[in-house]
Amino acid sequence: MQMRREGGGITAAGRRAFVAALVALLLVLVASGCASRAGAPDAASTARTEGAASASTAQATAPSPAAPSVTLDAVGDVSLARGVVDTMQAYGAAYPFALVAPLIDGDVNLANLEGPLTDGGTPWAKGYNFRTPPRFAGALNAGRVGVVTIANNHVMDYGATGLLDTVAALDAVGVLHTGAGANARAARQPAVVEVRGLRVAILGYVTTPDEAGGFTIGEWRAGADSPGVAIGAADGIAADVAAARRLADFVVVAVHAGDEYRWAPNATQRALAEAALAAGADAYIGAHAHVPQPIERRGRQIIAWGLGNFVFALDNLDLANIPQPRVSMVLKLTLTKGLGVTSYDVVPVTLDASESRPRPATAAEAAALRAMVGG
Repeated sequence: MQMRREGGGITAAGRRAFVAALVALLLVLVASGCASRAGAPDAASTARTEGAASASTAQATAPSPAAPSVTLDAVGDVSLARGVVDTMQAYGAAYPFALVAPLIDGDVNLANLEGPLTDGGTPWAKGYNFRTPPRFAGALNAGRVGVVTIANNHVMDYGATGLLDTVAALDAVGVLHTGAGANARAARQPAVVEVRGLRVAILGYVTTPDEAGGFTIGEWRAGADSPGVAIGAADGIAADVAAARRLADFVVVAVHAGDEYRWAPNATQRALAEAALAAGADAYIGAHAHVPQPIERRGRQIIAWGLGNFVFALDNLDLANIPQPRVSMVLKLTLTKGLGVTSYDVVPVTLDASESRPRPATAAEAAALRAMVGG
């Protein structure tokens, strides 16, 4: 830039031009500095930015609070009939469970009620007929049992009258039931328990072998308008499990099946268990064999093939076919939302044949049970 001089000095116009040029230069320098700071942040700015990013990442990847869970305890065959009636008449309804009730402490407690609660009805033409006066239904409350499956080969030993009396007696003492009822819809309806906002659906079925005397469980199949039991079939179980999953967080399937006094599951048990688990059941729990059968963990699911006798008055045939120690168990499951069965345990008990009730197992008896069930 050239400044014009007048009379040997800088003219006023030149001075104005000079000042304008100087201001323009300063503005360029300021703009350059700002651009430099925007494009290449200083160390303090970088640290602040990286720190904020780290905090954001930590918040996004931090583990969520523990998923909610419920516990379920299950026991096997509970028959309050025969000699058990005599002991309850002598010592009260709490007697059958008195030695083991503290061991049953789940959020949900399940048993197989093996026989009707009735004073009426007519004996069915079959080998064994069990019956318990309804006034002893409170034994289940004393044993902390809140849900029973009544899908078995004894619930209709005294016909439809006996079954309907049983339902009424259970309702009267607040014990939920599944597996049999006034019609097919009632028989296949799950018992649903809600605990801390989590819902557990329990379904019950029976598929026992034909008896030597000619009785078949199909005689008791519930009809559209007739009382009876839910017969276990793979397709029916799968459909019911799928429906139950839509209304509950967990589904447990209890099936009365297998061969009496056999330590391993039969083909029918295997087919029904596979159908239940494939349809989304969290647990399959079996009964009927009168002896414990193995427990199998299937990832987030579990199969307990048979829990054995829990409360039962043994006759001579039982005593001859169930060797000592006559052990059974309280099966304990932890069910966690979104994860299924996250843990399980067995608490060993022993059926005292002289008292027709269980007691805590000794160390040797406990070892025998664990050898039977595995784990």
